Amino acid sequence: MQNEPSKTGAVIVTPEEAEAIRPFGLDMQVLLGSEQTGGRLSVIMACHRPGEGPPDHLHFTQEECFFIVEGTYEVTAGDTTRTVGAGAIVYLPRGVVHRFRNVGTTTARMLDWSVPGGQDRYFREISALAGPGFSGEKVALISEKHDTNFPAPH
Repeated sequence: MQNEPSKTGAVIVTPEEAEAIRPFGLDMQVLLGSEQTGGRLSVIMACHRPGEGPPDHLHFTQEECFFIVEGTYEVTAGDTTRTVGAGAIVYLPRGVVHRFRNVGTTTARMLDWSVPGGQDRYFREISALAGPGFSGEKVALISEKHDTNFPAPH
């Protein structure tokens, strides 16, 4: 396989080699999986149709960084909310409640890094639930296992 780590641990992945997954019905590609980086990080390209995006959530053991490739997102990180487009970057330290939503009229795309890796494993497991086995209870168990926490609404 072309995107396996070399003897030095280096990895080169083209978009055509990335693993396509569909968690929550979203189009995503795992560009770098945790397995390829020794768990150090994972990188995902995520596509969001207008109006799509997750509710408030946070991670206690991972930091995240989003790079907006195209489209327009409303991003909330802690007590800050901004509308941003292509070229914007968002850094999310551990423990910061965050959410985002495509507020544009076309599909938007972002790169999502998690350090250490793990978001790829979370989204793979959610993707595998598609169909009749999908339930809120199973999503909650997978979320807990992979440090994706949804605070209670106030």
